[in-house]
Amino acid sequence: MNMTFILMLLTLFLSLVHFSYGYKEAIRISNEEGPVHGLSLILSVPLGFAFAILSSTFSQQL
Repeated sequence: MNMTFILMLLTLFLSLVHFSYGYKEAIRISNEEGPVHGLSLILSVPLGFAFAILSSTFSQQL
């Protein structure tokens, strides 16, 4: 395996983890009443997009 393939798999996995965590947090926040702290949602969704872009970049280099 070359390094590009390993990086593509790693960033793909990290993207899926961050999108899944963001989805779980969005559901949890939507059920809350009163003020909520959405910092984890605010951070996890952009990180998911960043890792998805990196995964796409690495897959194009294969």
